[in-house]
Amino acid sequence: MSPPGRRHRTPARLRLAVGVALLAVPLLVAVVGPALAGDAAPRGRPFDPGGAFGTDFVGRDVLRQVLLGGRSVVGVALAATALAYLVGVPLGLLAALTRRRWLDELVMRPLDLLLAVPSLILLILLAAAAPRGPATLVGIVAVIGLPEVARISRAAALPLAHGPAMEAMRLYRETWWRRAVGHVVTGSRRVLLADAGVRFIGALYLVATASFLGVGVAPDAADWAVMVDRNRAGLLLQPWSVLVPAALLVALAVGVNLVADRLLADRDAAAGAGSVRDAGTRSRAAHRDAPEARVPAARAPLDDGAAGPAVAAGTPTPAVDACPVRVVGLDAEVAGRRLLAGVSFTVATGEVLALVGRSGSGKTTAGRALLGEAGPGVRLAGRVEVAGRPVSPATPPPPGVVGYVPQQPSAALNPVRRIGAVLREVALRHTRPERRTPGTPAGGAAARATVTRRSAVRRAVADVLARVDLPADREFLRRFPHQLSGGQQQRLVVAHALLARARVLVADEPTTGQDSLTRRDVAHELRTLADAGMAVVLLSHDLHLVRAVADRLVVLDAGAVVEAGPAADVLAAPRDERTRRLLAAAPAAPRAATPATAPALRVGDLVAAYRAGARRRTVLRGVTAAVAPGGCLAVVGRSGSGKTTLARCVAGLHPPRGGTVCLDGRPLAGTLDRRTRVDLAAVQYVFQDARASFHPHRSVLEQVSRAAVRLRALPPIRARDAARRVLGEVGLAADVVARRPDRLSGGELQRAALARALLAEPRVVICDEITSGLDTVNRDRIVALVDRLRRAHGLALVVISHDRDVVARLADHVVVLDAGQVVEAGPASALLTAARHPLTRALLHPSEIGAGPVTGPRP
Repeated sequence: MSPPGRRHRTPARLRLAVGVALLAVPLLVAVVGPALAGDAAPRGRPFDPGGAFGTDFVGRDVLRQVLLGGRSVVGVALAATALAYLVGVPLGLLAALTRRRWLDELVMRPLDLLLAVPSLILLILLAAAAPRGPATLVGIVAVIGLPEVARISRAAALPLAHGPAMEAMRLYRETWWRRAVGHVVTGSRRVLLADAGVRFIGALYLVATASFLGVGVAPDAADWAVMVDRNRAGLLLQPWSVLVPAALLVALAVGVNLVADRLLADRDAAAGAGSVRDAGTRSRAAHRDAPEARVPAARAPLDDGAAGPAVAAGTPTPAVDACPVRVVGLDAEVAGRRLLAGVSFTVATGEVLALVGRSGSGKTTAGRALLGEAGPGVRLAGRVEVAGRPVSPATPPPPGVVGYVPQQPSAALNPVRRIGAVLREVALRHTRPERRTPGTPAGGAAARATVTRRSAVRRAVADVLARVDLPADREFLRRFPHQLSGGQQQRLVVAHALLARARVLVADEPTTGQDSLTRRDVAHELRTLADAGMAVVLLSHDLHLVRAVADRLVVLDAGAVVEAGPAADVLAAPRDERTRRLLAAAPAAPRAATPATAPALRVGDLVAAYRAGARRRTVLRGVTAAVAPGGCLAVVGRSGSGKTTLARCVAGLHPPRGGTVCLDGRPLAGTLDRRTRVDLAAVQYVFQDARASFHPHRSVLEQVSRAAVRLRALPPIRARDAARRVLGEVGLAADVVARRPDRLSGGELQRAALARALLAEPRVVICDEITSGLDTVNRDRIVALVDRLRRAHGLALVVISHDRDVVARLADHVVVLDAGQVVEAGPASALLTAARHPLTRALLHPSEIGAGPVTGPRP
């Protein structure tokens, strides 16, 4: 595998060397040039070719003017860029971090007005109102760049300022400095670094433009931009007087971009290599009790052209192949670590192939290879064919051939575009235009074809939304992705793949975080797609889904295939011990109810709403529930029914519109900012996405210990000792928690998140879908751990879950939500076996997921 690595590294190193050389020459001239220029010689004739570079338009030596002219243009551009960042970044961060909308408007609207004025007009207006000089030019260029810097800083900071990691820090009242600077600024620095290179180039051009206009410097000053402008009349007589300063400006611009790009690429590769490398490490740690998989010798690199030329976008799809997916000897390696080892499989038309395995076994890496993608730093070898054409990162499949449903649907949705516009765009791209009937006037035919095509697009969007059980009304289509629940986002991504009419569908955990009814619908839809002739590759931990839809099964362990065959045979009689452990499930008998005691937590008539533009959308309507110390309340319901909103209201992450949340009979404030440290410590929240709730650049131990520092006022050393003790209690060794979050598996991070909550010594712990996306082995470990901790610490536990087995093993009381209202509540033993409401029976009664589609109403 080393030859491909050398081929990849050589161009990158060459680009870096070229960038450094291009950047070094003008900077060296700008810094040391004035010292080498010497005294001014008597002026000669204009544009005289004598000397090294001749003379300029007034007879001065061009070489001396070049040596003197760099300091002004480079110095002004650097100073203006620095000033724009010193002012723009704090303004953008202030607008992003504030939770008061009026403050965001107050900061950004004046900058938007400034941004609306063309830069050249703004330059002339500001220059006319200010005295001439370098300081004035620095200020003008900085003011012109300020609005864009603030805008970019705000956009980069917004996801970090309101994401799970920030909310986790707010739960233990982390200091403002650590939240704003340590988390948001650190997370935004890559974007700001990339923008800084572009902003410096823009400042150079603005300085040059100002010099051309006579702003900031004298018309005959020693300045590269002035030289280009003033000497252009003699370009044919004395070209060096224009070409030399112009070449230095171009070298500076290109060099900055090449070096900045390389720095960003190095950061990406290091982060990706660390993440994937440690995924391999995690996989080995998780499988240390299993027999070591045989790793074959390295194969030839992925063939990206042997079987035919690359397919351009828009090329017609080739004839139907009986096996549209062929993978032979697929290897994946990063930083010397093997992620896949000789994986081979085929998928026939109309077949569902399921790739299963524990977390870190290589399922997603294999699935992404079908898309022609690989993680940062990952090198692929072997052969991958899709629809009869070789696929590799250099030659991805043509658009529309492969559909992809990612595990985290929010990553595949454009956050700034309304979902209806994107759906119509996808449908329009894959809708065939109407052909004009011979003899029909072209104008009338074109108009009718346009109307017909629009109608076809609308019908296609409505049909697909109905198939994935999403509404097609205008209010829904005008929403943004962040206004949908996780389940709705997942179904929306499936809708995109259906509209594209893909021949192959790669579904990566399509039922993660979905209720049993939606899982049944997804299973029916996958089976329907396969029956219609699509080849489906399913990557999943959901064994119910695999049993319902898979025709064949491939079991991966540590990147190697340990078992493969017809799904029914492998599931009924697995031959390999690792497959048997993966398929084994702990019994999920209903728990006996805990003795009745005074509730530790009581929610009474809770009402909550979200703002949708100028309107409010109510999502909780008079919810009442309670949980006693040592007890467990499970909140179940369909996706979008209000479960997570209820949990966030209890934790103080979302302000309720009405009702009460009482702890030991005492009402709690509605928001985190108004709760005391004692109240914050008493109610802790464990997020569904444990990885997103940790800062990526600090060790797990440091982040967990901060809960004890902030909520229990422990000194940092004692807080670290307490954190190590609690982390050890949840089964995480000291060497594991000393790493950054990207070096831990999903199960390990989920345990670390539990430890962070326990370190606050809470009375109530809220667990929001903490087992979604985990394989059965890790799920059973997390459930057993939560149950043991609840008993040992006397915790009141609130569990949000779609998994009936988790509810059966933990809960002694269940509340069922539908459209924000409680439709049934009672002891878990009763609701799990003899529920009255049809929704409860559909969610909690044992049944095969593939029994058929569910088309009932959805909120």
